[in-house]
Amino acid sequence: MHVELVHESGNWILLRELGFSPIQTVVAVTAACNAYVYEGILKKQKIPFKLISVDVDYEINEKLGTHPISAIHVHLVLNVDEADQEKAIKDLRLIAKNCPVVQSLNPSIEIDETVSFSDEVALTK
Repeated sequence: MHVELVHESGNWILLRELGFSPIQTVVAVTAACNAYVYEGILKKQKIPFKLISVDVDYEINEKLGTHPISAIHVHLVLNVDEADQEKAIKDLRLIAKNCPVVQSLNPSIEIDETVSFSDEVALTK
């Protein structure tokens, strides 16, 4: 048995042996939502930036028989002018309350966002 999410640009198969597991999908969409929301926050704050990468890792609660997610760690790598970096770091706190995926998850799941800065030069307003 598997679930297939039909999409015009290609289907996602949710089957551990063939595609993504449901846990991997939850982690991936959490990271994507965090990145989309953070980009929106930076644009609204008029902070020029370039998103370089989004890295995500997660932890499972092995003590519970169902092995639910216990933590999701999202790390964003951006190019932001040095003068705006402190503000960009402070804006991380706005992600959770503006991300519908995070708001939909069990509150016991610890979600943290971190950011680091790259030296690439091209910025997006």
